[in-house]
Amino acid sequence: MVAIMVINYNGLRWLSQCLSSVVKTKYPSYKIYLIDNGSVDRSVEYVHEKYPSVKVIQNSRNLGFAEAYNRAISQIEAEYVVLLNNDTEVLDPKWLSYLVSVANGDRQVAAVACKMVSMEDHGLLESVGGMGIPYWRGFVDVGREEVDQGQYPDDFEPFAFCGGAALIRKSALIEAGGFDEAFFLYLEDPDLSWRLRLLGWKVGYSSGAKVAHYLGGTTGGREVTPLRLYYCHRNLLRSIIKNCGASLAWALKNYFLFSLLMIAGFSVFEPRKVIVVLKGIAWNIGNLRSTYASRLGVQTRRKVSEQEVLRRMYPTLARKQPTEYASLRRILNMLFEHGGRRKFHAAIQIRAS
Repeated sequence: MVAIMVINYNGLRWLSQCLSSVVKTKYPSYKIYLIDNGSVDRSVEYVHEKYPSVKVIQNSRNLGFAEAYNRAISQIEAEYVVLLNNDTEVLDPKWLSYLVSVANGDRQVAAVACKMVSMEDHGLLESVGGMGIPYWRGFVDVGREEVDQGQYPDDFEPFAFCGGAALIRKSALIEAGGFDEAFFLYLEDPDLSWRLRLLGWKVGYSSGAKVAHYLGGTTGGREVTPLRLYYCHRNLLRSIIKNCGASLAWALKNYFLFSLLMIAGFSVFEPRKVIVVLKGIAWNIGNLRSTYASRLGVQTRRKVSEQEVLRRMYPTLARKQPTEYASLRRILNMLFEHGGRRKFHAAIQIRAS
C-alpha cells in the first residue's frame, strides 16, 4: 500500500488543481492524506466537502515540513509514502506505478524522485533530484530550467530526492531517523538523502512520474528572501556538522569562507541579509550540543565511505546559474569550483587507496 501525503499550510488556492489530479491516480492500493499545518483559510473544510475520500491529518499549528511529515508518517501503515507539495499537479495517472516500479526494482532504493516540470511550461524541467553545489555551498535541483529532451532516463541517480514530489520507502526513512525536525523549513530532503546514503541506501528517479510544480507557490515567491536565506544557510551548517565524516574540517572551512564572502557582498547590495546569515550561524552555535549528539549517532551507524558519498554529492553535471550578481557568482565559482576541484579529487583518491 502507498500513502500519498499532500502537505498544506493555508494553501486553499492550490488544492483543487492538486487533489483533482491526484484522485485520478491509477494504482491498485493507495490512500490520499492531507497533512494540514493549522491552516486558517478553510483548507480543511474544503477538502472535507469536495474530496471526502481524502483523509485529513490536522495539526493545531504550523509544525513545518519535517515535523509534520514525521508525525503523519508515524500514524499510517504503508510500505511507501509519497511526499507531495500542494502547489503541484500530477500529469500522468500512472505516475505512482512508475515510482513503485523503480523502488521495487532495487531493494536498496530508499527514495525515488519524480520528474518535476514547470507549471507554466511542461516542457521545462524544474527538478529531477538534487546535488551539491561545489563545494559546501548548499544543494541545487538537477535539471532546473532545462528543456526536457529525455536527457535524464530512469537509470539516472541523483544525490538527493526533492521533497516537493517523491516516493520514500518507509522502513528506510525510519532507519535513518526521519526528517530532522530542527530544520522546520528547507534542506530537509538533501539532509535525509545524505543520511540514507551513509547507511547504504540509494536514491532513484522515474522519468514517467511527471509532476508539474509552481515554483515558490507554497512559500510565497521565487526570490531568495531573508527568511529563505536564513533557514537554508542555517540548516546547511547543521547538516554539514552531522553528516560529514573525514571531510568535516574542509567542509567547515569552505562553509565559513562562503559565509564571509556572502556577508561582504550583502553588506553592499542587501545589508538586511547580512543579519540573517549571522543569525543562522548563531543558531548553530546555540544548538551545537544537539547537533553534535546527532552527529555521533549518524557517524556511528554509517556504512558508506566518505569518498563514495562525495562522488555522489558532486557529480559532473551542469546546473542552473542565477543571473543576479553574475560577477560575484563568477568569483565564487572560481574560488570554490576551480580552486577546490584539485583538493576534492585528491581527497577522494587518497582515502580510496
